[in-house]
Amino acid sequence: MSNKTNKLSTSNVILMCGPAGSGKSTFAKKFESKGMTILSYDKESFKRGLNAHPLPKEIEEDIKTYLDKKLIELLEQNRDIVLDYSFWSKEMRMEYISLLKKYNITPKIYFITTPKEVVMERIRKRNGNHENDIMLSDEMASLYYDHFQAPTTEEGEVIVVEGY
Repeated sequence: MSNKTNKLSTSNVILMCGPAGSGKSTFAKKFESKGMTILSYDKESFKRGLNAHPLPKEIEEDIKTYLDKKLIELLEQNRDIVLDYSFWSKEMRMEYISLLKKYNITPKIYFITTPKEVVMERIRKRNGNHENDIMLSDEMASLYYDHFQAPTTEEGEVIVVEGY
């Protein structure tokens, strides 16, 4: 993350929040069609030839460094951004909320809620052929779903979207 402070930006930022398979990437495309730039671990890992998660730790860290740098560049250009990450933990959300505050930005959190059985079926159908088709084992998908920490209003504005 950048050490710069008090750097103002007029960017609008959305945190897409929900377990793997909940429909975050599909929903994020609605914002992309309105000119927002999507940053995504899945897209970046797919570009690097990886179509299954979890990622090896060093690759995950490298992707995070790259995406954080890209995020700061976009903020400094006053571009509107969708962070299509899982944001499965409150800790991760707070890390990005804190970074964005340095730019005088309060992000909107879009929380996609989808029943576990729908999520599991979607993930089972994935074959890794495109960037939003990252594969997970049943065990990993279930673990991600069961350990997901739902956002609360103490983190900011939370817009709940019922999964489809």
